[in-house]
Amino acid sequence: MARRVLIVEDDLAIQQVLCEYLRDEGFDLQSASNGAEALEVARKAPPDVAVVDVMMPIMDARPMLSSWSEDPMLQTVPVVLVSAAPGLVELAQHSVVRATLAKPFDLDVLRVILDQVLAHPEPPPDTPVLPSEA
Repeated sequence: MARRVLIVEDDLAIQQVLCEYLRDEGFDLQSASNGAEALEVARKAPPDVAVVDVMMPIMDARPMLSSWSEDPMLQTVPVVLVSAAPGLVELAQHSVVRATLAKPFDLDVLRVILDQVLAHPEPPPDTPVLPSEA
C-alpha cells in the first residue's frame, strides 16, 4: 500500500515539483497551500507524514503545528519541516516535527528523510528530530 504524504507549500511551482517527484516514487499525495487548508485536508484523510513549509499565508507552520499536535487524529502524524527562512531549529523542537530540511534541497534527500520518518514515526526518547542534510 502506498504511503500518503501531505505537501503543504504555498509556492505552487514547488508544490507541483514535490508532488510529481513523490508520486513517481510511489507515494499517494495530498496537497495544501497553507496551514489552515492542511488541517482541513488532513482531518478528512490523515496522511502518514506531512511535508510542511514554514512561511505561508493565512496560517503558517507555527499555529498549524500547535493545532496539529492538539488534534487527536493528527498528533501521531509526523511532520517534516522545509524552509529557506531562519527558525527551523526552534520549530524543530515541536512534538510532531521529526525532521527539518533547508531550502533549496535535493529531492533524493527528501525521499531518504521520508523513508526514515515513515520507518520510525515516533522519535526516540532523547532524539526529537532527525538530522537533515542541506
